[in-house]
Amino acid sequence: MSDISPDPVQIRITPDGTCFIDEEYFTPPPGVPLNDAVLAHLQLEAAALEMSVRAVIQDEQAQYTTTIRVETDGTSNPVAGEAHPPASPTYPPMPPQPNSLDPVPPDRPYEPLPEPYRGRLLSICATANQNLFAEAARDADQLLADLSAKFGPSHVFTLAVGLVRGDIAWLDQDFRYGLQSWVFMARAWHRHLGPQHSSTLRAVGNALGCWRRLQPAEAEETAAYMIAFVRDLSAST
Repeated sequence: MSDISPDPVQIRITPDGTCFIDEEYFTPPPGVPLNDAVLAHLQLEAAALEMSVRAVIQDEQAQYTTTIRVETDGTSNPVAGEAHPPASPTYPPMPPQPNSLDPVPPDRPYEPLPEPYRGRLLSICATANQNLFAEAARDADQLLADLSAKFGPSHVFTLAVGLVRGDIAWLDQDFRYGLQSWVFMARAWHRHLGPQHSSTLRAVGNALGCWRRLQPAEAEETAAYMIAFVRDLSAST
């Protein structure tokens, strides 16, 4: 098996700040800088694949193109002499705004979160960006409890905050919590959006990435749980 993904991830940032990853619209969580969100996305992908990931970044705002390599341990370094993206790539249009029957825009699960919850989520992201993970986790857990009580644990509003809580667990290397969180979200997004939606696939990949980071004894203890999880989602595709 190769120690690096065969095809580089293509990332394009347009002059107005819109980001596409492999021709799919990408938006960061509230309060998270775009560069940090892209790097976190690549780190999670490398961990889930258990191999290094190359990414060609074409930033039309800053007017540069560069290639980086992200390792499975989360470190990243520039790569010299790599091929640049095609001169005239094609990208899909911005996703349409959702109607009342579908409150989840295709790649923007944060967008429908109403106030005052959205403001609280922004504050949580700002706290996490200062590496205050314990405080951010505490506030996110309280927000999740409030949303679960009002809307239900599998409501799209609750899941939007769950995505941020899962990211906090990953950054804090709390992989046991992250595993449980991403498995729950993968099952919920599967019900809401189907097996092939990017939110579902990302949650599955993040769950596997957390499981692979557990201590050997914990990984062995949860192996049957993970096998059942993967089988359940595969059986319904």
